[in-house]
Amino acid sequence: MSISLEHDMGSLQLVVEEIRGKTLKLLAEACDNELLWAPPGLSNHILWHAGHALWLGDLLGIEPITGVRELPPGWSATFGQNCRPVRETTTWPARDEIRERLESQKNRLIEEVGKLSKKDLCQPPRSQKLGTERTLGYLIVHGMHDEANHQGEMRLLLKMQRTSSVSRT
Repeated sequence: MSISLEHDMGSLQLVVEEIRGKTLKLLAEACDNELLWAPPGLSNHILWHAGHALWLGDLLGIEPITGVRELPPGWSATFGQNCRPVRETTTWPARDEIRERLESQKNRLIEEVGKLSKKDLCQPPRSQKLGTERTLGYLIVHGMHDEANHQGEMRLLLKMQRTSSVSRT
């Protein structure tokens, strides 16, 4: 499968702005007591999904573009694809920290994407640690797509909580 890069970098920047903006909106919409709730049989909660979006942005956006990861040590262990089980995590970053990091990373991604050319997007990532033959453009789009999927999980968790609390009253 190949990705057509007929659009300008402004289109890719808009994708980052739109998707990350929706993640931030969902995080803001959740009440404090909704952030760490997961229904029986599931383990990931809204705060985890927001932190995972940061991890995706770093792994599939910042690192492939710049060659360097920018999240603090331990972020992958808490929010990565192969992180420790959520129930084993006893301390979570505050909502404000995650929100600030999401905002900052959004601005950084928009800035870095704006520096890229169409030719850059067709090249391998600048970090070979990723061990992939996918192009830089593919990785960025894949990361944003994955974040959008996690927004669906966040929205569903909010709906489940709010529906069950209404039915209990």
